[in-house]
Amino acid sequence: MSDKDLGNGDTGAGHLHRLILFSDAVFAIAITLLAIEIHPPHHWHGVPDLFRQMAPHLITYAVSFGVIGIYWVSHRRIFSRLASANGVLDALNFVVLGLIGLLPLGTELLWRQEGGQAFPVYLTHVALIGFALAVLWAYAVFVGKLAKPIALPEALFVLVRVALLPGMMCALAFFSIANAWGWAVMAALTVVLARAGAWIERKYHLAAEEAAA
Repeated sequence: MSDKDLGNGDTGAGHLHRLILFSDAVFAIAITLLAIEIHPPHHWHGVPDLFRQMAPHLITYAVSFGVIGIYWVSHRRIFSRLASANGVLDALNFVVLGLIGLLPLGTELLWRQEGGQAFPVYLTHVALIGFALAVLWAYAVFVGKLAKPIALPEALFVLVRVALLPGMMCALAFFSIANAWGWAVMAALTVVLARAGAWIERKYHLAAEEAAA
């Protein structure tokens, strides 16, 4: 499938900029819809009872807010590494945004779940977003050649981080509701991946600068 087939021949910076602006709007709308669907209980007696009744909604909202936030950061980091866009990237990005737009529905399923049956559906949904974003990055850097110059180890690290991190964080978040150490695992995982990414980026950028000199 070519850019011409998709009705878009502009592969310059303007195309990329408009794609980023559109994507940011979808992320913002999805994260807003999470809060719109939260309603107070019809009957409650005092603040403790209010929070007891609303706890499942608020916890699930916090997790989904975090999921969308993590994916927005991943999306921003991916697109900051791109130099241009094309029609195939548009199509892959629409898949990512379509899945993001369904997260409020997945969140509502968790609110209404019976016997924990909605959690595997929700986690699969989160994992699919990561997979779609990883496919987008793989296409952009390995197939479409749309990325700025980047070392192969750094490109592979971004691929793995985008595909796995949000799903792992989501699973740990729900698990940590009943197990406090889960929060420590999440914090440690975030720090390790952040440090590893910074080290890889610094190492290969330094090597590139030395080679250019």
